[in-house]
Amino acid sequence: MTERYSIFDLLGTSARARSLVDPRVVRTIARLVGDGLVTGMPADSVLAAACLGDPVSAVRRLAQASVLPDELPEEQRRALSVRLSLAPTELSARSVLANPGRVAVYLGLPEVHSNKESALPAEAVPAYGLFPHQRRAVQQARSLLRKGKTRLLLHMPTGSGKTRTTLSMVCDFLREQEGRPILWLASTRELLDQAAREFQRAWSALGNREVPILTAWSGQEWRSDDVTDGLLVASLQTIYARQEEPGFLRDLGRRVGLIVFDEAHQAIAPTYRQVVQQLSVAGQPITPIVGLSATPGRTFVGAPADEELAAFFEHTKIELDTAADGGGPGPVEYLIQQGYLAHPEFRLLGELPSEEDEPSTDIDDPAELGMNEDDYLNGVVGAALQLVKESHRRIIVFAASVELAHVIAATLRAAGVLAEAVDGATAPEIRDTAIRLFKGAAPVARVLVNYGVLTTGFDAPQTSAIVIARPTRSLVLYSQMVGRGIRGPKAGGNRKAVIVTVVDPSVPAFGSIAAAFKHWEDLW
Repeated sequence: MTERYSIFDLLGTSARARSLVDPRVVRTIARLVGDGLVTGMPADSVLAAACLGDPVSAVRRLAQASVLPDELPEEQRRALSVRLSLAPTELSARSVLANPGRVAVYLGLPEVHSNKESALPAEAVPAYGLFPHQRRAVQQARSLLRKGKTRLLLHMPTGSGKTRTTLSMVCDFLREQEGRPILWLASTRELLDQAAREFQRAWSALGNREVPILTAWSGQEWRSDDVTDGLLVASLQTIYARQEEPGFLRDLGRRVGLIVFDEAHQAIAPTYRQVVQQLSVAGQPITPIVGLSATPGRTFVGAPADEELAAFFEHTKIELDTAADGGGPGPVEYLIQQGYLAHPEFRLLGELPSEEDEPSTDIDDPAELGMNEDDYLNGVVGAALQLVKESHRRIIVFAASVELAHVIAATLRAAGVLAEAVDGATAPEIRDTAIRLFKGAAPVARVLVNYGVLTTGFDAPQTSAIVIARPTRSLVLYSQMVGRGIRGPKAGGNRKAVIVTVVDPSVPAFGSIAAAFKHWEDLW
């Protein structure tokens, strides 16, 4: 059997080939030959093949002209019969017409088939989406800003996505007001780093142009002239340190279109309040300030500072509206019910002595718990080991001092548990490595002990247990520490979380994240 038998072989021996040629094609080719545009007159087989059209039409015309299968050599008739699963005697023009595509392939023509198209999409998943309650918060904030409001505070529980929600609004602002950069203020490296990285993710999904991300903390070089678009992420300390430069605050304030103040309960601190106000009033018109906080107060007992904070934001507070989703009695309860926050279980480690005038400062001394250092270490390490025994894989311990943090970590390591300690003086590479390992997916228990580092800006959703071994009567600090471990399954976290605390959970506001969330409600 000829291996490469083709339609040209068939037409070259066909007595009826000339009948398949369109005379108009012959006349036109002849003129093109005469004009020198075509070299030589094509053979009859070439002319016939050229006039047959697409593969299916070619086979059909050949069958209708009795070329197929009548003029096939005997060997090719047998081969085509096998291709069509027919006996040689069953091969006919009718069987050819019933299988034009398969016959075309036999003759060396392209296989004819439709391109497979994927099903039409039934939904579109956003690359940087928000939950319904987060979207409503953005809508309310944007509505207030459009109406000319210049101060407002976004009040969302820790772990409910304040940064993501706000950055979605920031991206909206930058798309609508090109050339009006946004100033994002925070006080810690962790919060600043988180904001810069999260904005890059948000803008990559929501942006409409290339914009700069300027960073201004820890001595990083930057100039006001560079603030022309995008986001400037700056520490409060950096802005405060440059306030005496002639025209600095006025120039920066005129450039930015919006100021975001993370951990907004710091807004009324004497060192920062005046600076932020000057930046705002320098705008043309006044630059709005949007504060972010899970704890819209500064003290537990309702000191004047709490009223000052509410007044600074003009008593305008946006809370999560969960009623539209059939929410429970309050935002926190709803977020727990729906799996956005973990259901917390509080356990008592130690109890602060009661005082009539409770200070809001931290108490970095285990003796304040009515126990000596050995009892303290035994209690804290024992609590962590019990959590490991209960199959918790990521545990954060807030220690009472830098020294105790390292002792706790060393004791846990001696007990066979992977544990690291970090504090404000820990070298960046050491701290980053410890945090990276803690955030890793390895299915092994890890404990991260810290002092004064992980209360804000630290996001490790898989954390399922917190040991608050740092005595405090600050509800703000307490809420921040609790918030490190209550991400729910819908936010990449856990259904349940254990909070081992040195504060009696039966004390109002300290025993419930819902109570803490509502504690300052009357001021607003």
